[in-house]
Amino acid sequence: MTAQARSMPQATANPTTTLEEYFAFEMNAEGRHEFVDGKIVAMAYASEPHGKIASNLNRLLGNCLLGKACDVYIGDRMLFVKECNQVFYPDLLVVCGDHKFYQASPKMKATLNPSVVIEILSDSTEQIDKTSKTRCYKKIPGLQQIVFLSQKEQHVRILENENGKWIDTEYYEPEDVPHIGDCDIPLHEIYRRVEFETSES
Repeated sequence: MTAQARSMPQATANPTTTLEEYFAFEMNAEGRHEFVDGKIVAMAYASEPHGKIASNLNRLLGNCLLGKACDVYIGDRMLFVKECNQVFYPDLLVVCGDHKFYQASPKMKATLNPSVVIEILSDSTEQIDKTSKTRCYKKIPGLQQIVFLSQKEQHVRILENENGKWIDTEYYEPEDVPHIGDCDIPLHEIYRRVEFETSES
């Protein structure tokens, strides 16, 4: 989901939409929308912690991968998963090597081959991000990591593809150093200057 979109996704009234109709809609839409199970899903508000975490990680990965054949995208990079016919806007994407695209229109194209997909979780999106969306992500050929970050506490969960088997590792301690996209990123740096919101906030 996008860096613009952390509140509850809102599906449009039309119960079913074709992929072509979605791309035509998205071309001129205000804001970002995902295409999930034949529905156009509007993305909403991004919290302050979410934005800070995304910005921190984008900077850390960008600095680490500088000079390498990898690019980091934050929020607005469309991802088309052909294997489940769905379109997402992950919070961050890392693409290494040749960047392959699905050309939806002359002015719109979607990434097909990310190396790393990163989602920052919220109460309203966590269940979807960690279940149906994860199952879809796992079908992407060549995907190496799916990374989940909490915006309620210092917590990173990484699903890593090791020869088709997904290894699940979690990091909680400030001194932990998750390995994300060939980069060793200290947990405390990911959460630098992040003020967690309470339920009363």
